[in-house]
Amino acid sequence: MKNRLKFIVLVAIASMSLCTAAQTVPNDTIYFYKTWQQMLDNQPSAYLVNPIIFAQTPYEIYIETGYEDTNEAIETGYLALSQGDSIWLMNSKFIKKYFKGDVKGLSGYIPVFFNDKVAYLTANGPLRAKDILFGNNVDGVTSYSQAFYYIDFQNHMVKHVTHTYLSELLEEYHDLQMRYEGMKNYKKQEIIEDYFYKYIDRATEDIMRPYILDLVGN
Repeated sequence: MKNRLKFIVLVAIASMSLCTAAQTVPNDTIYFYKTWQQMLDNQPSAYLVNPIIFAQTPYEIYIETGYEDTNEAIETGYLALSQGDSIWLMNSKFIKKYFKGDVKGLSGYIPVFFNDKVAYLTANGPLRAKDILFGNNVDGVTSYSQAFYYIDFQNHMVKHVTHTYLSELLEEYHDLQMRYEGMKNYKKQEIIEDYFYKYIDRATEDIMRPYILDLVGN
């Protein structure tokens, strides 16, 4: 479990109450985590049965229960949530509290991919002024695209993975950097995505790379 990336699938479920993780849990349950240790061990500190999931976009998720205190706990009390061991979302409030960088546009709970050495978010891509004013689709509607945001635990940064930042990341693995920068269309999103995944795979297998828990403490 720790050495494979935990993939995100967005779900729609419906509303009830917060319970302690020690009790017997039914299906369609959201689990909550307060630390990276809990996330990596898949040991939640609480769970919520049948919440209402509201997706502002596929990369900006909100949870409602009908209970103000419970909603407040969900919004501010947890680092991340999951459904089972395959659906993972990270709380943008915690990201903004502990990390600098490209965090301003992150809202709600955001899909997160991680293993014991690396982690990244898939979130709304930045919009240009003309996208907001005139839309970016042929019908004039503005829609968000998926963007990758790498979590740099050592420097307490979250960075949007552009072609420039990807080149910086690949400095750790010179052969990958040379191959990437030698690509004719290296600025295209599909090429960025392909080599970002290659970077994640290489970093995961790197025996010299520190573990997340070595950098965050728990």
